[in-house]
Amino acid sequence: MGTIFVAYGEPGRRDAVLAAAAEQAAASGHRLLVYHVQEGADDDPDAVRADADATLSDTDIDYEVRVDAKEEFSDDTNVALTKRLTDVVLDGDYEYVVMGDVEHDALEQLTHPSMTRAVLELHAVPVLLVPV
Repeated sequence: MGTIFVAYGEPGRRDAVLAAAAEQAAASGHRLLVYHVQEGADDDPDAVRADADATLSDTDIDYEVRVDAKEEFSDDTNVALTKRLTDVVLDGDYEYVVMGDVEHDALEQLTHPSMTRAVLELHAVPVLLVPV
């Protein structure tokens, strides 16, 4: 039994990603690591955990919810969200990564780095993209 890494992103988009990962875990017998990178001080880690637990608690899937929460937010100490995510993917031994495939317009692509693209460019683990 291995572990499926689930990149648990933005509200409104993450439910489809978690549902797809849960389906894969149920079919394969793998466990889930549901991982969320806290994006700002208003991104409540307890609410993220409760949200994931609400979706998975009625299943027989073995899972863990981990939130990469920062102690304090400041422009001087924050590490890029994409780096925080890719470091965890590289440090683990995962069967594959499940994450959302969000379409961005040209301006968004220039101003906001794509976490999905960053993980795909690692070439370290297969990625299952869920359209959101």
